[in-house]
Amino acid sequence: MSPPAPTLADQQRAFDAFRRVSDEERPHEALGQRPPASRYAPSPRPCPDKVASPEYAAGVEVRRVRGNGEIKWAGERIFLSEALIGEPVGLVWRDDRLWTVRFGHLEIGRLDGYALRIIKTPVRALPMYPVGHDPRRKRVLRSGRRAPHPPPRPATMRRIPHRRRPRCPTSSTRAAWSRPITPAK
Repeated sequence: MSPPAPTLADQQRAFDAFRRVSDEERPHEALGQRPPASRYAPSPRPCPDKVASPEYAAGVEVRRVRGNGEIKWAGERIFLSEALIGEPVGLVWRDDRLWTVRFGHLEIGRLDGYALRIIKTPVRALPMYPVGHDPRRKRVLRSGRRAPHPPPRPATMRRIPHRRRPRCPTSSTRAAWSRPITPAK
């Protein structure tokens, strides 16, 4: 696609032509030498125009995240996340000091009521993990039991601790190293 077209409209036509050839004519090895358009099917589920805000149970303190990513709590502004701007978050009381901060069913942090700051973010919400998956959690078998720890290494494979030797002789040993070695009698 080089050189670039002289105008934006010409460049857009070039992009559209490339996309048509790539999607409708050019075979792809991963698709069995068929073009991607032959495998495409639109989703049967309709996409909503706007995703509904999460609902919270009675007794949950609800705060809306401000335009700078902060929530207001006890008269103070506490930074939470810019990713949740405009969204309601729920605060669930844990004990006399801590509140759990939730977005829908997902726990996104803990609020320290004395220090007035978020002190812990228990789950990293990464797009490559399924909902509810925590990569730091111990592996669980399909039966629901926790996976056994790996067996200990055999004695032949155990790490032998390194014996430290002085890197440089000190003044007390330097004289001993410079003396000639005499055979013992």
